[in-house]
Amino acid sequence: MMKENIEKHRLKKQHLAVIIVFTIGTVIRLFFTPFSTGSDIPQFLNFANTMARHGFCFYMYATGEQWVEEQWSYPWPYVYSPFWVTLLYILKLIANGTVKISYTNSLHIVKVSTSWIIAVKSVLVISDVIVALIIYKLSKRATYTALYYLNPVTIYNSSIYGMFDNVALMLLLISLCYFRKRKQLSMVFSGLAVTLKQTILLASLPLLLKTWILTKGSKTKLITYVSLFLLPFVIITGPFLLFCPESWTNIVKCLTMPATIYYTEPICYSFNGVSSLATYIHKVFGVETIYVLKILFMVFAVASIVMLHRSAFLLKRNVETWVLCYCLYLVFPTFYWRVNYQYFVPVVGLGCLALSKVKVGILRTLILVTIIYPSLWFFMFPVTFWFHAHIFEPNIILIRWLSIISLNIYCDHILYIIYSLGLTAIYFLTLLLIMVKTKELKIA
Repeated sequence: MMKENIEKHRLKKQHLAVIIVFTIGTVIRLFFTPFSTGSDIPQFLNFANTMARHGFCFYMYATGEQWVEEQWSYPWPYVYSPFWVTLLYILKLIANGTVKISYTNSLHIVKVSTSWIIAVKSVLVISDVIVALIIYKLSKRATYTALYYLNPVTIYNSSIYGMFDNVALMLLLISLCYFRKRKQLSMVFSGLAVTLKQTILLASLPLLLKTWILTKGSKTKLITYVSLFLLPFVIITGPFLLFCPESWTNIVKCLTMPATIYYTEPICYSFNGVSSLATYIHKVFGVETIYVLKILFMVFAVASIVMLHRSAFLLKRNVETWVLCYCLYLVFPTFYWRVNYQYFVPVVGLGCLALSKVKVGILRTLILVTIIYPSLWFFMFPVTFWFHAHIFEPNIILIRWLSIISLNIYCDHILYIIYSLGLTAIYFLTLLLIMVKTKELKIA
């Protein structure tokens, strides 16, 4: 009886703490949402407009080669499956925004309406809320929920800049929730996550590996699970191929464009230490270092295969799937040649779940550092830039307040090289410890 009372009291304290976390995190997000935007949100409206004009032939214009004719803000291609642009098209029907492009003293100026900013970010903020709720449901700890929901990385991603990696993370976590009792539905959600953002692929593979192990050699069951995993991509992409078959080459081209290797400028947005250093050496000293990035890409491919094999080994020994989803995803920001800031959102989310299961002190510490370290960039970079660059009427008071907590270090500063090298080193050390110390680890 006494134990039950203690447990009830603990749960009551956890519920109260998580309510406070959600209140603070939501207020911050709602406060930032209408007054800021990154450069991708106006480009998202351009994609939606092209979808409205050309329908299922969208990919005929998605490579960026016709960006002037399509009146896009930038020549950036659409490099995702049709899932996201379909969602953008629906948002456009609900809240039709505007983008204004102008040139002043040779400066390319892009402004986007607040209605469109709120429309896109509403999806992102809601996804953040759902992710945080799932973390609390699975971990039963307000601390891990706070590590995600109050993290500057996730706040920046959903309510300041505006990218949809957290939507893919949400779908993957829903898949994790269903995995124990409804594996078929779990495979569908996992496939949806990868269809939305291919960068989440590595994190989804432990679920496929676990189902393969659980089938115990049944080819029929394995084929069923793999088919369900692929089903979302087939259903969403199928109409674009069926009604506009000539666009299939462009679809392949767009989906494989992220593998095209180039110098990672500006350096302040490059979060792989090796790539950043190679780019800096090339820019400052004129030395050709592109081969370093190409080697890094091959290292990424090898590391992915090695970690996948290790994950299969660990899954057979009943290591928690959440932990391996985190570990496999960590390979991506550690070794991939081009790492953007939004890629750390799944690190934070999956890291919080892994932290709730890993009981070894040194590994717990490293996982915690992988979650917190990326947030330092938020205070280095002049984030106030996104509160006026694309906003018609900037909130000057808010910009002044944010400037107080920012170091305002601009893009070409060598501190960004040091920062990204430290980030890559910590991530590599975490993966190495998981690989080397497996037998000594006690993962609940």
